[in-house]
Formats: sequence, structure tokens, C-alpha cells
Amino acid sequence: MKRIVTWLVFAVWLLPVVAGADQRPAKGRLLVATELVGGEVFAKTVILLFHYDDEGAMGIVVNRPTEVEPEELLADIDAISGYSGRIYWGGPVRMNSLRALLHTDTPPTGAETIIDSVHQVPIDDGLKDALADPASLRLFLGYAGWDAGQLDREMDRGSWHVVPASDEHVFAEDPRALWEQLTPPLEYRAATQLSPFHHLQK
Repeated sequence: MKRIVTWLVFAVWLLPVVAGADQRPAKGRLLVATELVGGEVFAKTVILLFHYDDEGAMGIVVNRPTEVEPEELLADIDAISGYSGRIYWGGPVRMNSLRALLHTDTPPTGAETIIDSVHQVPIDDGLKDALADPASLRLFLGYAGWDAGQLDREMDRGSWHVVPASDEHVFAEDPRALWEQLTPPLEYRAATQLSPFHHLQK
């Protein structure tokens, strides 16, 4: 009986935390892959959502810098021919497409604000000033996309945690460490996944 009471107290204390963590996908939030996501494509990825509604979702992986040299890829794109930053793998869809994120309080014409000071910007002459500060500009090959209902089904299977994005997340100095930083501690995951009454079933 004492064990049951202890679990009840723990469950009541945990409820606000669980409710806060149970956010649904939305523009400007991060999808953090859980250990259920295997394979080389999405395992240990962190995805910034650009779009989410009943028709589907799309975003870009923000924690996978590549070893591709900018001059190998961008030589024919005059607007960013002087870019000296990293090229990121944005996702498996349309790997021949290129997207740009700019960290600034004064976005250029045509920019779409994703969060705070992070904007998706067109790749044109408006990026000339950004080239002087490579840390404020990131380029991504491809993107991640889901058909209608697909991401919701993956969420129901426990494939993703949802985390509010911040400038510091999207433009992390060490993007390869971002997944571990955003993955909830094992103890918390176990507490939220187990029913507080599971001992009664024994």
C-alpha cells in the first residue's frame, strides 16, 4: 500500500512536467529523434520544423554538418559564391535543393521568420552582407518531409520529442552535440513512459 501511495504522489508531481513536454509539432519547434529511430537517415537527428498542418510537415536537420567544400557546390551560385561556412545535410528529400537560414535581427526582403532571429531566406543578392559573417548563415542540402498524418503516426509511436527551438539550438557552435543536449535524461524518459500503477499488475 505504501508503494502505491508513493507512486500516486510521484504521478501528481509529474503531471505538469509531462503536460509541458507533450507539445505537438509546430513551426519553430524542434523534433528530437528518440532511440526508436534507427538507420542512417534520421537516427540522432534534430529537425527544425518550417511547416506543420493537416496536409503534412517539413523541416531541415540542423545537427549534421557535412565535409563538402563550399567551392565544390556553390561556384555557380553568384549570390553566395564567397560563402566559407559549412554545408549541412538538411534531409533526404530533394538533395539537389539548397536552403539558407540567417541569424539576424534585420532580415532581408523575402525572409520568412521561423523563430526569434532565425529566418529562412531566399538565396539571392540579399545575402551579400551575410557572407562577411559566416557564423550567421547556414546552408542546407535537401529537407525532411512528411505526408498528411505521417508525422502524427510517428509521434504516436514515440519516435520524436518536441522541443521549443531557440537561436542557440539552430546555430549551435557544436551542432554534432545538439542531439545529446536535447535528449531527456534516461530517468525522466522511464518515469514518463511507465504507468505509476504498473506494480499493481504483478
